[in-house]
Parts: sequence; structure tokens; C-alpha cells
Amino acid sequence: MRFAEEIWLWLVPLLPLVWVLFRAADRSADRRLVALLGAQAESHLEGANPRLRSWQRFFLLAGMFWLLLGLARPQWGASEVTVTQQGSDIVVALDISNSMLAEDVVPNRMERAKAELGSFLNRLENSRVGLVFFAGASFIQCPLTLDYGTADIFLKMAGPDMMSEQGTAIAAALKASRELLAKGNENGAASGFQAILLVTDGEDLEGDWEAEAKACQELGIRVIPVGVGEEGGGLIPVQDKMGRPAGFMKDEQGNVVMTRMDLAKLEDLAAIGGGSTFRLGVDGLAGDRLFAELERLGRRDLEDRRISAYQERYMWPLLLAVLSFMLRLTLRPRRPARTTTVEAGIRRTAAAMLLVGGLLGVAGTAQAGLVPSELGEMKTGLARYEAGEYEEALVAFELALVQAPDNPAIGLAVGEALFQLERYEEAATEFQRVLDLTDDTNLRAEALYNKGTAQLAAGDPAKAVEDLLSSLQMDPTQKDALFNLEVALQRLKQQEQQEQQEQEEQQEQEKQEDQEKQEQEEQQEQQEQEQQEQEQQEQEQQDQEQQDQEQQDQEQQEQEQQDQEQQGDKPEEQQEPQEEQQPELDPEELTKEQQEQILQALDRDEEELKRSVQKRLKGGKPKSGKKW
Repeated sequence: MRFAEEIWLWLVPLLPLVWVLFRAADRSADRRLVALLGAQAESHLEGANPRLRSWQRFFLLAGMFWLLLGLARPQWGASEVTVTQQGSDIVVALDISNSMLAEDVVPNRMERAKAELGSFLNRLENSRVGLVFFAGASFIQCPLTLDYGTADIFLKMAGPDMMSEQGTAIAAALKASRELLAKGNENGAASGFQAILLVTDGEDLEGDWEAEAKACQELGIRVIPVGVGEEGGGLIPVQDKMGRPAGFMKDEQGNVVMTRMDLAKLEDLAAIGGGSTFRLGVDGLAGDRLFAELERLGRRDLEDRRISAYQERYMWPLLLAVLSFMLRLTLRPRRPARTTTVEAGIRRTAAAMLLVGGLLGVAGTAQAGLVPSELGEMKTGLARYEAGEYEEALVAFELALVQAPDNPAIGLAVGEALFQLERYEEAATEFQRVLDLTDDTNLRAEALYNKGTAQLAAGDPAKAVEDLLSSLQMDPTQKDALFNLEVALQRLKQQEQQEQQEQEEQQEQEKQEDQEKQEQEEQQEQQEQEQQEQEQQEQEQQDQEQQDQEQQDQEQQEQEQQDQEQQGDKPEEQQEPQEEQQPELDPEELTKEQQEQILQALDRDEEELKRSVQKRLKGGKPKSGKKW
């Protein structure tokens, strides 16, 4: 057995990794579910079945495995098949003369030609290829074959040392190539499917190449010349016996030989066959232009081969993959889905009502031979309830309750109808009335369950937890009560967290308000203090000004009195207005008392000057009236 597309098999080892990822996802989902619904979370899920889930995963991975195996295309059962190969015949005639060693192209003409021909063979398809090497003579190196690998091996062996007769005999190369094509056409097929790819530098030193070119044209053989080298030419390096460089090739007269590509001769050769010339390094032998030229040759039946063909067996794994996927889709939970809490309560209430109503009916029939009228109203209410007409059902239940107000089953029905109408507080009150009417354990458990559910719906999880716990103590098998209890606990927890958060926010707000109030009070106190300081400064300034004014007036009075005393001591003839006579004072003529008075006056002026400067620095204005 073998696989035609083995790359798909590399994905098979990833399937165990997918299984590990599934398991990790399941564990993460279980943890989140337990955190949400509590330890009994799995029992509250609809269709939850771990074993069934494992089988679903198994069939999914099995389907993926068979699908990958089918995409890999398994094959077995080999049989021999005859295949007819169609294509054309191409002979590559390569010049291996010494002139092909010139280094006017990198690395030299010979190596460049072999590299280009190797690329040509890698792209060639559905055509036979042959090799002819020539210099002064020619020989067939490889017959026509579809084995391009073998042809490439012979091509890499080409070199001038394979020919003892040097020169460039294009005519001999065309003749040998024509004979090789003739051997490949022994079945007498029509012409036009053959070509000769002549790779040479074009220096034809001997031979009638024009006649051979015309002979090829007559046989329908397309000659495609490929020039190697530069028209400017290049020198031919030589080596000694040890393989070391020994200069360049010289002629018999001792002159260095210069070899040039004869492009004109190659164009003449191409014109005979109506084709075009190619240049190595310019067009490229693996280019689209050359292969477009070869496509014009057409195709013919080359040979019949018998090969071993494997039969495709991919349909079997694909069938198993489809079967696995279908089995996964058909797997469904066998246990019925859990009904909603209200639906389960209604069904239990209806059963209790029918049981009690039936007992009442039997007792009444035994006593009076009649069916109680409230039982008929109960049947009508149940029919309306199941149809979703809760208002009509409530009316019927209330009529039955009027006729039998002490029947706890009817009270349960009224409470259920009120619950469906989203009148949760009234429903809880009715269920409490049922608890007061009966001592039956089942009915009390049902009433407590319904009352807790109504309080939960009304947004009072604390009371709901209390009633649901009491119901479970009476009947621990109530899965719906357990589920509602877990929901109530979750909501109670959320409510407590919310209340705590609100309390914290309120405390934070009060703290912030107190802080703002304290900041305002401090700011107000600071403003009052600044105002008091400013008023005190103004009062001090006024006092100081008043004191300065009084002192100034006193000094002025003393000065006037002193002046009068001085004037009283002088003779009358010397008492003249001060403006008219201002005698110069001689310190030696002044008495000691006068000198002291003058010094005291100067000190007072200096003190007044200091006070005035200080007031100016504080922003005040001098009140003395003096200008200093």
C-alpha cells in the first residue's frame, strides 16, 4: 500500500492534541459551571451526560482520522497499464571544441552552455531528447530517450578532451543529428515533429553546413541555432599536464588565438529553416520563447509503455469518516430534558389537585351520589392553564376556591395562576394560606417550594432560601427545589455584595462630604483670620499715623517756640524777616544749647525719614507733608 498525498498524514499526530484540548476545555467549563450553579450543577443541566459526551468526542476524532486518511489517497492492488507517450524528438548538438573554453562569458562558454541545457532538460516534458557532441568531427553521446536524468548525466561529462580532432564542423553535427532523428522515426511517422538544438559559437572552420541545413529542411527537421559567447571574442586559456594555467592558445606562427561568435552565420543557418536565432545568456534555453518555438513542432505518438498503476482506495476511509460523523450526530441524551421550575410545580400541583379532588368526589358520591361543583371548575381552570390562558384559569380557580375555601389543592392552583401572571406577592400570600390549612407533608413541601419560588421571583432571596430549605427538609428528592435554592443563594450573595458595595460607596461619599465640609470650614476660618489681620494692620497703621502727626505737631510747636526765644534775645535792629536776611551760622558762635537743639532737630528729621521710608515700603503714603 502507498499514499499518493502523504502530506495529509502529517496532521494525524495532531489528533491526540485535539483530544487533550477538548479535555482541558471540559474541565474549565465544569469549574465555571460549579462556580455559577454550585456543587449540584451537573444535575441541573439538560441532556448532561459525561459518558455520552465522551462517545461524541470519540466519533468526532475517528471521523477526522478517517478523513485525513482518505485525503492522503491510499493505493494498493497494482496492475499493469499500457501508456502511449506523445511528444516530439529533440536532438541537442553541443559544440565541445577548444573555442568553447573562451571566458568571454562567465565562467566560460562550455560551462555556461551546460548549465543552460540542464535548466532546459528540467523544464522539458513529454519529448524524447538525444545528445550529439561535435568539434572537428561528431558522435552520438546519448540516443533519443525520455529519461532526462540520464541525458543530464551525459551532458555534464561534455568537454574538449572527448575529441581528439579539434575544429568546429557544423555540417558533421547536423548530419549526425539528422541520422539520430531518422533512427527514432523508424515507424514511418509524418515529419514535422523533430528539431535540432545547435549550441555553438558559430566558427565553422570546415564542412558544407548549408547543404546539410537544406537536407534537414527537406525532411521537416527544424534547426534552432543557439549562439554562445560574445561577438567581441575572447582568448582560449590552456593548461599544462598538471592542470595548471599555462597562458593562452597560440597558432603555428606563435600568435595568440582570438575566438569570436559568428552571429551572422548562425542567422543564415536559421533563415534556411525559417526559424530564429537564440543567444545564450540573453534569451535563456529555459525561457518561454524557446519552448514556444518547440510547441510549433506538434506532438506524435512516441512509444507505448507498460507501467504499474495502483488502484485508488480513498473511498473506503471516506466512507468510514462519513459513518463516524453520522454516528456522532445521532447520539442524543436518552433522559428527558428537565422542565422549568414553574412547569414542574404546576404538574405536581395539578396531580395533587386531581388526587384531592378525586378523593372529595368519591366521598361526596358515596354520601350524596353527586360530583362536587368545585371539581368541575378545577378541570376548567386546568384546561385554561395548560392552554396558557392564565387570567381565565385564575377566575375558574377562584370560583372553585369560593365553593371550597379550605381545600389546600385549590389554593395551590390559585397561587400557581397568580405566579404565571407575575403577581408574585399575592402568590406567596396564597401559598402561606395553604400552609396554614394543611398538615400533609407533601402539600406543605409543595406549598413551601412554590412560596420560595414566588419570593425569589419577587426579589426577596433571603425569604426564598428559608422556604426552600424547609421544603427540602420535608422532601429532599425535589431537584427543582434544590436548583432554585442554589439560584436563591447566588442571588442572596450578589445582593449582599451589592448592599456592601453600596454601603461602602455611601461611607466613602459621606467621608468625602465631611472632608469637603472640613476644608470649607478651614478655608472660611483662614479667610476670617486674614481679614482680622488686615483690619489689625490698618488700625495699627492709623494709630501710627496719628501718633506721627501728633509728634510732628509737637515738634513744630517746640521749634516755633524756640525760634521765638532766639528772636527775643537779639536787638530790635537785627530782627528782620528771615526771607530778607539769612546770615550764615558759624558753629563757633552758637551756644551749646543751640547746638544741642539743632542736633535734636536733625535726629527727629532722621527718625521721621526712616518711618516714612518704611511706610513707603509697606505701601503707605507719608502724612508728614515733607518732601525728602
